[in-house]
Amino acid sequence: MNLSPARLHELSVRLARETSAEVHFDEYQRSLYSTDASLYQIQPLGVVIPKTVADALAAARIAAEFEVPLVPRGSGTSLSGQPIGTGIVIDFSKHLNKILQIDAERRTARVQPGVVLDQLNEAAANHGLQFGPDVATSSRANIGGMIGNNSSGARSIRQGKTVDHVIELSVVLSDGTPARLDPKTPEQVAEKQKGDSLEAKIYRAVPQIVAAHRDEVLARYPRVLRRVSGYNLDEFIPETRSWHEPPFYVRETRTAEAERFPGADFNLARLIVGSEGTLATVTEALVHLIPLPKHSGLVVIELASLEAACDAVGKALPLDPSAIEFFDKLIITLARASLEYRNYLDFVAGDPECVMIVEFSSDDEGQVRSKIDDLTERLRGAAGISHILPALGGKLADHVWACRKAALPLLMGVPGRRKPIAFVEDTAVDPAKLSDFVRRFRKVLHDNGTDGAFYGHASVGCLHIRPLIDAADPADLERLKRISLAVCDLVMEFGGSMSGEHGDGLARSYLNEKLFGPKVYRAFKDIKAAFDPKNLLNPGKIVDGPGPVENLRLGAGYQTLDVPTVLDFSGQGGFARAVELCNGSGVCRKTQTGTMCPSYMVTRDEEHSTRGRANALRLVLSGVLPPEELTGPRLFQTFDLCLQCKGCKAECPSNVDVAKMKAELLHKYYQEHGAPRGVRMMADIARWNRLGSALAPLSNWLPRLPGAGFLRKKLLGIDGRRPLPMFCRNHFAKWFRRRKRGEHALRGAQGVPPGSRGPIVLLDDCLTSFCEPSVNRAAVDVLEAAGYEVVLAGLRCCGRAAISKGLLDEAQELARENIDRLLPYARQGLFIVGAEPSCLLTLCDEYPDLVPGDDAKLIARQSRLVDSHLVREGITLPQCRRATASTFPPLTKGGQGGLAGEGTSQSVLLHGHCHQKALVGTRETVQLLETVPGTAVRVLDSGCCGMAGSFGYEHYELSMKIGERVLLPAVRASAALPIVAPGFSCRHQIEHGTRRKAEHPLEYIARHLPSPGNTRTS
Repeated sequence: MNLSPARLHELSVRLARETSAEVHFDEYQRSLYSTDASLYQIQPLGVVIPKTVADALAAARIAAEFEVPLVPRGSGTSLSGQPIGTGIVIDFSKHLNKILQIDAERRTARVQPGVVLDQLNEAAANHGLQFGPDVATSSRANIGGMIGNNSSGARSIRQGKTVDHVIELSVVLSDGTPARLDPKTPEQVAEKQKGDSLEAKIYRAVPQIVAAHRDEVLARYPRVLRRVSGYNLDEFIPETRSWHEPPFYVRETRTAEAERFPGADFNLARLIVGSEGTLATVTEALVHLIPLPKHSGLVVIELASLEAACDAVGKALPLDPSAIEFFDKLIITLARASLEYRNYLDFVAGDPECVMIVEFSSDDEGQVRSKIDDLTERLRGAAGISHILPALGGKLADHVWACRKAALPLLMGVPGRRKPIAFVEDTAVDPAKLSDFVRRFRKVLHDNGTDGAFYGHASVGCLHIRPLIDAADPADLERLKRISLAVCDLVMEFGGSMSGEHGDGLARSYLNEKLFGPKVYRAFKDIKAAFDPKNLLNPGKIVDGPGPVENLRLGAGYQTLDVPTVLDFSGQGGFARAVELCNGSGVCRKTQTGTMCPSYMVTRDEEHSTRGRANALRLVLSGVLPPEELTGPRLFQTFDLCLQCKGCKAECPSNVDVAKMKAELLHKYYQEHGAPRGVRMMADIARWNRLGSALAPLSNWLPRLPGAGFLRKKLLGIDGRRPLPMFCRNHFAKWFRRRKRGEHALRGAQGVPPGSRGPIVLLDDCLTSFCEPSVNRAAVDVLEAAGYEVVLAGLRCCGRAAISKGLLDEAQELARENIDRLLPYARQGLFIVGAEPSCLLTLCDEYPDLVPGDDAKLIARQSRLVDSHLVREGITLPQCRRATASTFPPLTKGGQGGLAGEGTSQSVLLHGHCHQKALVGTRETVQLLETVPGTAVRVLDSGCCGMAGSFGYEHYELSMKIGERVLLPAVRASAALPIVAPGFSCRHQIEHGTRRKAEHPLEYIARHLPSPGNTRTS
């Protein structure tokens, strides 16, 4: 494929003119699509993002006309390199992501290829149904990609693979013509074979190729449930179905198809499944749905070795489990170090070498309980088992599966140059042979001077074994090749498959001739030629694949720019290594839950995902993109829409911290280009808040004059539609100086003497202190009620605003000044507490990076949010008055619905601040709120509010779209309930978007405290 510049320009013009698709042929966008979650990197010729099926058809037709390869792509989470290549990448994830129909009676769904598995399952759950294959990447895996890979998942022993659930596919063939592939009777096949179209030729060729190689397929195909290598020729040979008992739900789907399509045994859709986009491009799919089990339960087993776990599989399989999963000690260790996943490890009691999870599912709860008890008894006293935890479903099960699903990206956070990488991680053998296979596999690794991480689907003998390799080390690349060949020999000896789940792609296609033999491989090539005579559909996958160390992302000779930084990246091995923590697994592309990445959830653009931003920066640092782009406008544009919510730092299992990277990049950008006045004003917000408070009420009146909004936008970049906070003349410090010390302390039997717990330092932040002083007043009330003597930190500014704007020299100066001021308190063992998460947590998170050393670490250890401190210290507040409808403040203008009757307990909605959720969580806030009798807290899974400090002033429309994703509709829908939000920005977004006023949690607590000096409660 050698297009001249003129021809390439013509191609891009034709695509833009003849489709409504987004068409990108610039180097920057092409580079963003050059990688997935695999080892590999190939820059495509261009990127097309179709908005309609007609766009996809036209793009395929034009590509065929120009004889340019077409590479279909969903979320780009492949571990084997399927969605990258030299042609035109066609991305279905952004627009072609609609569920077209769910037929609950027939248990089917018609979907576009960009539909995400969790999205489909959420819709299907309304009918008590789900899609059978349940991959670990369910939060971002596209159904089209699952079809391409023939995905399966943890419960495949009962629910089968994707090929078992696909009924019909609408596709575009290699010449750009559409086709619908569905079950056909012999008469219908004969009719389809007539004519000279490509579709007719395919219908003639496939039966001939299958018939010619029938005996060889029967002899060479691995007889295991989890084979996804090669093409599915076995689907056209009835005898292969006797090789093993089909999974429970596969029997049901086959029966349903036979009844719906009598005599129609020939379905080319089954050949497209698992073909990795090499035979046709899928534009729509009709799939089976299966019932959701009503009950499930787990047995969590801790073991001293992988071999002991493999032996335990044999005791569990006869009980018909729905899943048996492993993960080894390395994953447990990494989860314990993760900000997010350490919260889910409550099911691990000791320090095991391996954890095995056995799940049972049924519509009969008694049956689940019986199987759990049976397995527990079978395993009791078995060698190598240190702990057994039986449990029914619920929170514990959610924690177990959250850790299991995060296994892969957690592994990529392993420190050091050697990483557990994917190239032989997907082998599948008979589960009865698993113990011997694991032992022999580990010997291969040890013989080659390395080891690996082990996890996966033990129920079907498909373990993900990832050798530790440094892909930039030539010696390790030689190891990679030796290990790959040795493992292939081992798999063949055990009668297994090289891929049980992730497919061939660039990682394993070159092994298919060895694995299947030359005759079956010849059949594969004939199938490819029949569908794609010009080799235009995702070439180099399944057949004619490159070697395993070609096209590496971080190959031999890989180098990066040496970039000096203000922030300390030594904990990640330096700036470049911190960027390379992103392995492409795409957890940041989830849109149904969590916080990261707020801008991606709205735009659905790859460059606005955490992965996209980290990838763009890595491409600059590694020289793929020009080094001057480090301070160029394009990279600035990519990072500009990062809200610095820090969701990625916690929710990305590899702990990719894009907020930190953005601060460093902005610093370099403004050093070179200068910081605009609006940026400098926002960074110095503490000074402006003090001035605004001193000039109130004039300062509140002037910005609301006609034309003031226009001037704000013109001069400062602040959108005129966004109301400014109101300044309070009687600011917090003034109130604190004038108040009678201890007047808010509670006395008597239920109270404690004022100051009896000693002093505590309150961070009087510059946001609430001057604009919402009631928040810090409430903090004083609560702390004095707890028996503390409140001392104000009195900082000029914590530096949060300067950090977010990239003015790191100013932030560093503030950090040094504040550390000096706070250090005497910290050395006395006093805690520094605060009400505003963004400010208080700056002391914990950024100060050790701005001013590395023991002093900053001590300040970080001694700094807590007020609610976290009270809960962690086990401090019980005096008995609060019961929360009833009568104690809630009235709804503000625009509220909907009425309040519940007098004396009725009610729920409280909690929207957590992003930094709080990322760094410490909201659990302690919930615990403190629920000390108010009658209060039940409902934590909204609302992600980011969209305000994020100055972001909502500068990017108004995107900010509001982020808020409207979950938070603002949830507040409107629960107008009868109070809403609490710890974040200053969050409360302002809620008030602007819903005309409802949110309280700080401490205001809610303080409002329900008994009156000072009065121990009676109401």
